[in-house]
Amino acid sequence: MSLSGVGDRRTKGLPETLPRWVVFGVLGLQVGGATLAVAFRSELIVLAVVLALGLLALMIRFPLLWLGAVVLSLIPLYLLQGPKVEVGEVVLVLALLAMLGVWLVWQSVVVRVRLTEHWGDVLLLLFLGLSALNMPIALLNDVPLEEWLRRWLPMWLVAYYIPFRHYVRYPRQLGLLLGLLLLVGLVIAVFTLERYRTGVAIAEYAYQLRAPLARTQGEHFLAFALVGCLLGAAFLRSTLWRFLLLGCAVVMGGAVVVTFSRTAWMSALLGLGIALLLLNWRQRMRLMLTGGVLVVAGGVALGALFPQIAPVLFRLLEQRFVSIVQGRQDLALRGRLFQLEGAVRRLGQYPLGGHGLGKAFPYYEVGVYRHIHYSYIHNAYLATAYRYGVPMAVLLLLALGAHALQAFRRMVRLSPGSFQRMVAALGVAGVVGALCSLMMTENPLDMRLTTIVLTWSLAMANIRLEG
Repeated sequence: MSLSGVGDRRTKGLPETLPRWVVFGVLGLQVGGATLAVAFRSELIVLAVVLALGLLALMIRFPLLWLGAVVLSLIPLYLLQGPKVEVGEVVLVLALLAMLGVWLVWQSVVVRVRLTEHWGDVLLLLFLGLSALNMPIALLNDVPLEEWLRRWLPMWLVAYYIPFRHYVRYPRQLGLLLGLLLLVGLVIAVFTLERYRTGVAIAEYAYQLRAPLARTQGEHFLAFALVGCLLGAAFLRSTLWRFLLLGCAVVMGGAVVVTFSRTAWMSALLGLGIALLLLNWRQRMRLMLTGGVLVVAGGVALGALFPQIAPVLFRLLEQRFVSIVQGRQDLALRGRLFQLEGAVRRLGQYPLGGHGLGKAFPYYEVGVYRHIHYSYIHNAYLATAYRYGVPMAVLLLLALGAHALQAFRRMVRLSPGSFQRMVAALGVAGVVGALCSLMMTENPLDMRLTTIVLTWSLAMANIRLEG
């Protein structure tokens, strides 16, 4: 199978050679961008645009290599994230967005391919387009333009599911990209475990073992990949592939555990619960058996990896999990409740247009015993309503719900043991899990890797294979 997807009319997009007017137009954009960058001292924009345009040739001739590069870009996105925005992260995100923007414009304006296939596509693109109207509201509420752009632009990464759906038409193509995604998950898991090992090596007290030493944006991506591994082990008949996926699941499951992120634990458990409902009885038995083996193997692996602190670590994990039912007695949960209550009060002031993306507000943080100003809200629905207004939050909910419904309808018509059914089941589990867990406890549109989790969930929910 050619990587360029030649032979499928749906994979034909950009031509192998560009017309002269396009070449001169690109050169004009580069010169114009360089002039603006020098004038406004934004050289990073030029670097990102040049990088994106340089990769454009790869996108034109071999679109699957482009999509593979997008998958592998998750590794530097994970490594570059930190308390401050790094230069490399800015360049990488802008390059990814520039390539996506060129592709969307070319397909819709020049090739005139219909990018929307159902109401979920229409509503989601409408949400992304209308979100630009939030800029004047944010500026009027004293949000710096740079801060607004830093939060608004990466949100468009979710639209990458459209080129994935457009080009991935055969099981071999999807298998290649899923293999790369599995590789990315293993790399992130190994770095997460190493970060925790380095942190506990200098810990002096038991409570320090529960500190967010390995907490990053990567735990939610690992939870999604973990569900994918277990779901694949339930579908695939090859014993070799089952053992391979189980081994990867052990590594990624251990990484999710040591992050002590209860929201990631909840996302993984809810995703597995949804997947269990979508399987036939034989696949359910395989999934439960694989899950049991994973728990045992994960416990043994953590005990072998951290032999000196294993008893304390398991006790802390138990306490962390049990503390969920303590309600307001749990300090972390109390802090989030104060945050949500503060956001709800301010939402009542501007329910239609919101306060603007990036607008901070004060609330009482129990952990530090003082009021703090913070713009992040641990609930995507409330965060969207606070920033963009209630109508936009409803629009986002309808868009994702339409995607989940469309994927479920297609899944029930597929053969129970087919590869396409596995992909659709993963998409349904991913989107519904995001709706009921990830978006209830975090804001996936506010962070790079959690946005990618939503992107991949939508991609799995929309990809239709042939052959």
